[in-house]
Amino acid sequence: MMINLAPLLLLLTGWACAEDARPAVPPPPAAMLAVPEIAAYDLAAKSPMVVKLPKDLREISGLAFTEDGRLLCHNDEAGIVFEVDYRTGRIVKRFYLGRLLVRGDFEGIAARRDTVFLVDAGGTVYRFRNVQDGQHAEYQRLATPLHLRNDVEGLTYDPETDCLLLACKGEPGSGLSNTSKAVYAFSLKTRRLEARPRFLLALPEILPHTGGKEFNPSAIERHPLTGNFFVLAFNGMAIIELDRTGRLLGVTKLPKSVHSQPEGLAIARDGTLLIANEGQKKAGTLVIYSPKIH
Repeated sequence: MMINLAPLLLLLTGWACAEDARPAVPPPPAAMLAVPEIAAYDLAAKSPMVVKLPKDLREISGLAFTEDGRLLCHNDEAGIVFEVDYRTGRIVKRFYLGRLLVRGDFEGIAARRDTVFLVDAGGTVYRFRNVQDGQHAEYQRLATPLHLRNDVEGLTYDPETDCLLLACKGEPGSGLSNTSKAVYAFSLKTRRLEARPRFLLALPEILPHTGGKEFNPSAIERHPLTGNFFVLAFNGMAIIELDRTGRLLGVTKLPKSVHSQPEGLAIARDGTLLIANEGQKKAGTLVIYSPKIH
């Protein structure tokens, strides 16, 4: 008797293949990619919309929108992922990394279809499913050659190249000048980190626009409408915009009166920009900026 093993194989491989079951979101038209969008946000506003977060998110670190518009975030000491209604600050659900909760210095989050990624400061990537409220997600640990001295602080997904981009707060890498900050690409096809940085952020080009002595990335995000990349720096209190080649398009300072400790960045598909502030001894907050309409 012939036994059809196809349903069993599908069940066993479903987790690994689920993130490839649907096509990736197509990149924006090429004509849009060079449009500088940072000027569309009043990031210097002294009274933007601020949403207070629950005490469980006092140490909020990374932010990411899912493909269907849900906001995911995390703190920096435990592998707990929260889904939050960013208009109210209400926690919609939370789930846990590993059967025994994984702890570590988590610094960034990204989403690709129904798969979620966390990265720690040493450059290790954790891959897992976006599961239901209260569940524990099985995970894969994906090592990279990065180290704590590189101090990875930001993570985003680039659908155009099917890569995760890792922004380094610390050393840019072997043989590279400390007058720059590096953003590396981790291919989800090969599961390898590209040897050379995708972007090098030239500090002599950035610092004259910030009036400061440092620009240490704490988050990176791809703008869904233009394909450009925004990089946020708490040490530097500014956001820069890069095109897909790494060319600097703009720099905007952030007011310290609004952003006590900006750590996370996310941009919704309608262009709404969110910055997460760690609460320190107070509540964490989300600051919300809508793009100007001309």
